Amino acid sequence: MEGTSSLPARRSLLLGGGLLGAGALGAGALALREDPRTEAPLLSATVAIAADGRRHLVGGDSSIPASRLRPGTRLLASVPEDAAPARRADAFMATARPWLDTVPAAHAELAASALADLWVLGDDAPAPVAGWSRSWRYLWPRDGAFCAVALARAGLHDEALGILSHLQSLQREGSWFEARYDLATGRAPDDRPPQFDGTGLVLWAVAEVLEALPTPERRATAAAGLERLVTRSRDLLRSGTGHGEQLPPVSPDYWELRERSVTLALMATTLAGWQAAATVTGESGDAEAAEAFTALLREEFGPAGYQRYARRGGADSALALPTALGAADLVPTADLTRLGDLLRRPAGGIAPGARWKQDGISWTPSTSLLALGLARAGADDEAGSLLTWLAEHRTAAGSLSEKVLYDGRPAAVAPLAWTAANTILTIDALREG
Repeated sequence: MEGTSSLPARRSLLLGGGLLGAGALGAGALALREDPRTEAPLLSATVAIAADGRRHLVGGDSSIPASRLRPGTRLLASVPEDAAPARRADAFMATARPWLDTVPAAHAELAASALADLWVLGDDAPAPVAGWSRSWRYLWPRDGAFCAVALARAGLHDEALGILSHLQSLQREGSWFEARYDLATGRAPDDRPPQFDGTGLVLWAVAEVLEALPTPERRATAAAGLERLVTRSRDLLRSGTGHGEQLPPVSPDYWELRERSVTLALMATTLAGWQAAATVTGESGDAEAAEAFTALLREEFGPAGYQRYARRGGADSALALPTALGAADLVPTADLTRLGDLLRRPAGGIAPGARWKQDGISWTPSTSLLALGLARAGADDEAGSLLTWLAEHRTAAGSLSEKVLYDGRPAAVAPLAWTAANTILTIDALREG
């Protein structure tokens, strides 16, 4: 998850200050020394853009009250109707209107607000940042990939291709993506190590965005424009996994921790990359690598029930990733349903994993990811229930926050790009189903 500045310190926090031994789930032991009623501030209820194009935190702990927000928008009330930001917001939502008109009525308002969240985090920028609170004002390739796919599914094709083009400009030949990027400099803002999962996720996003484009001619033009991104990412998969026959290199995943073993999330995103490479390139070698890596994932992680690590670590919300990213036959739907029970927190959302700190907090990126996995598995009722939960636990301004406290209050960052993207993709999957 986003927004940390010290990885070793965060590992200690998340894993309960060293209470867990290797391979232990430890939920009961953690509960003895951790408060399941942890408090955390809501940094903002949303983000709004002023007439001059600047973003401002609104509500929560910010200095601007939510009363200064124009209802139903991510604009300050003082923005004139003909101001540039207002025109951009109107154009964005008008482009998405045909998609919005087809979503299930029960989720229409949530879909519109999630799109507004992505708009405000990416307006007049090459890609959406993760959030607008200080430590989140960066582009994570992981988030960018999901945002590109969500926007493409909603009919915002130019915006989706713009994100991928920007990621292409950031990718250096032979190098993994950085954990995150400062949009102003195009560089990593700190010394976090590069992360291999961006390679597979960006390839997945390319395949999904191309598929969403309306005509063969548009797809061909877009594919040609992204050829360097596809080639470099596919080459990294080849060198990193021995053409799909070896485990990928150890790397942090969405938990943003330094790891000593390959995680389920890294395996799932690498598989998605191989499957996407096979689709986009059409090369038989890429298809064979995708098949080989699928078998490797099953062989390494399947016997212990797809835990966070191959033989240990307990349940992980990354169990939803294979299905969410297109590998529908890898994880039984019943296992996804059971995951919600295993990781449930008091307010009704889930934690990222069994080894996560037992503080009573639900995390919306993991909850929305599970919703997406369930929707793409055809478990419409279960996915719809999670969407309803997300809708009911937004901020007063309608934005999706990063956390939900034990008693249902939204907390931390709002809006959060990855949660908004997952929400849009889940609604789209239900629409298609």
